[in-house]
Amino acid sequence: MSDSTWIVVEVLAMLAVYGLASVLTSHLRRGKRRERGAGAALLHLLRSLGGCASRPVAVLLLTQAVLMLLDSMPEAAAWLRARPQHLDAWRMFWLGVLAVELIEGLAVQAYVLRRRDFPIPDLLLDIIRFLFVLAVGFAVMKLQMGIDIAPLLASTALLTAVVGFALQGVLGNLLAGMSLHLVGSFRAGQWISIGDLEGRVVGTNWRETQVRTRAGHYITVPNAKVSEALIHNMEQPNPVRRHAVQVGASYDAAPDEVIAALTDAARSVPEVRVNPAPAAMITAFQDFGINYRLEFWTTQFYKHTPIDGDVNRMIWYQFKRRGIEIPFPMSDQLLKDFLTVANTQHRLEPGDRELAARLDDLLGSDLCTKLVVDADGRPLLDRETLARVAPLLRRLPYTRDETVFVQGEPGDTFHVVVRGRLAVRVVKDADVAAEFELGPGAVVGEMSLMTGAPRSATVTVTEGAELLEFDLAAFRAMLSLRDEIPEALATLAAARAAQNRATLDRLSQEHEAAADAVDERHGILRRLLAMIGR
Repeated sequence: MSDSTWIVVEVLAMLAVYGLASVLTSHLRRGKRRERGAGAALLHLLRSLGGCASRPVAVLLLTQAVLMLLDSMPEAAAWLRARPQHLDAWRMFWLGVLAVELIEGLAVQAYVLRRRDFPIPDLLLDIIRFLFVLAVGFAVMKLQMGIDIAPLLASTALLTAVVGFALQGVLGNLLAGMSLHLVGSFRAGQWISIGDLEGRVVGTNWRETQVRTRAGHYITVPNAKVSEALIHNMEQPNPVRRHAVQVGASYDAAPDEVIAALTDAARSVPEVRVNPAPAAMITAFQDFGINYRLEFWTTQFYKHTPIDGDVNRMIWYQFKRRGIEIPFPMSDQLLKDFLTVANTQHRLEPGDRELAARLDDLLGSDLCTKLVVDADGRPLLDRETLARVAPLLRRLPYTRDETVFVQGEPGDTFHVVVRGRLAVRVVKDADVAAEFELGPGAVVGEMSLMTGAPRSATVTVTEGAELLEFDLAAFRAMLSLRDEIPEALATLAAARAAQNRATLDRLSQEHEAAADAVDERHGILRRLLAMIGR
């Protein structure tokens, strides 16, 4: 065969060796990519360096295997032995590539072992690696094969100019991508907005940036467009961001009361930060009400829509329980109709249907069936006697994740659960001593009102709930219904206090002596009788 044919065969053999080595080492090189920026420990150092060196080493080993096969082909072996510089140049090139890969791997792992991000992005690192490999190739051609590379460099420069003119858009994206990576505008995994587009960065390469929107759509944006747009990075330099919601309240509600309700609503959402604390302020006096602005901080601004929605949900429940009305603009006709009705009616007490519903809820609850009972377990309250207390109660709505009360705070109310579920959590010495749930019919918070002690547990809502609230006035009215009620409640409270103490002592493995139960009962009874003036 002619020399040109042998050169073609040689080139094809080199390409085959390179391709086979790439396939055989692909999983190792992917592992190297995953280790970068993953915060790998020292144990992964050898694995990462092995991934870096895998392809050059595989090429050199496969080259040796091919040479062994050529021993059975005398003509090919003779042609190759006559041109040893080809094989030497091939080996020197891949040894140079091996050196470049190992230097890169060591540099990356130096940052990984210190748990720091490598400062050069992948895109720019790929370009730098390519340039070094190209330099190795030119050096081998010049030093090992004796080829004058000056004309090659000149032609390469001319070719670069032609290609650059033809591919202005592609090169513009490439340079824009390099610029974005150098200045560190964003990185994969961060939530950003590019103009009107908002989403999480999936990845970026030499041409484009991929963003996954909140709706799950994958949008590809050319880097040139990204570099020209206004970029809002929601997680850099730190993810703490401020939210703001606007709400109106009636002129009848005192501003301090409205501001307290707004800040309590924000604090009840888990994503809202305690520091900086939520703050509310008056922004305008309108014809139909006062406008307020509630500001709060989170570390998940990219979830601003659901978080703001949760805060608005909590505001409604806070306003509802405090009797704060949210006004709305009225047309002339609507205002006229409203005034007509208002002038012919007066403020009514709770309607008969609501009072009947309160009585039904009380009679079916633990308050009447388990707490206010005589020594034989018979209820001391009936529908007729409860009718004197029912108008004094308040029906309060709660939504999930709201806190009814907190352990350690003073308590002057208790509640009957009408619907929904509550989670009760008791903490002692920074450890959770007990956790349980309460459902419809349960009574919660009564011990603080009866004994005067602080709340012994934190109660939160796990499922939208409705509670009947007994304040001090309603509790006094219930105590005065029958002479036996204070004594029955004192006996129950003393027994339950002793039981709670014993449970906490057992859980914390303490063996302190409990107070005398009889003296405790007399103390609670004196407190209850004092409430009704006896």
